[in-house]
Amino acid sequence: MARRYFRKARFPGWLLTVKNTIGQLTVPLIIFQLIRTLLFPSAVDFFIILILLALHFGSAYELF
Repeated sequence: MARRYFRKARFPGWLLTVKNTIGQLTVPLIIFQLIRTLLFPSAVDFFIILILLALHFGSAYELF
């Protein structure tokens, strides 16, 4: 009897692709948002940068 392929990943393939894409795209967005926040500070800019930082560290340290 042939053995079936068993994948040990917790997530489906498309979700891993989304997670890797978020990890790669957040760094340029964080840099742009940081410059924007320093030049034109507002409360919305702080919330956006906090969300981007949470997404980046969540994907970098595999929290989700």
